[in-house]
Amino acid sequence: MSASTEHQILSLLAREWDFKGPPGILDVSEIVAALPLAPSEILAGVKDLFARGLVDMNAIRTTVFLTPDGYEAASSADSGNGR
Repeated sequence: MSASTEHQILSLLAREWDFKGPPGILDVSEIVAALPLAPSEILAGVKDLFARGLVDMNAIRTTVFLTPDGYEAASSADSGNGR
């Protein structure tokens, strides 16, 4: 999976965390609508991030949210981009 795809997903969830508070929850459909990527690419990115413990999901896998490690990874990656 592309590091760019994962970064975009983490950044989107981190913005949600910043605006609405932890843990930065979004429906998978909201992520698909917000990012200019193929849904299959987004789902693969979410799966990879989940496997690495940077995001978690509800039991029926319809919402995604950041773990503290995921928020830290997003913040670290964005620190050079004016975040």
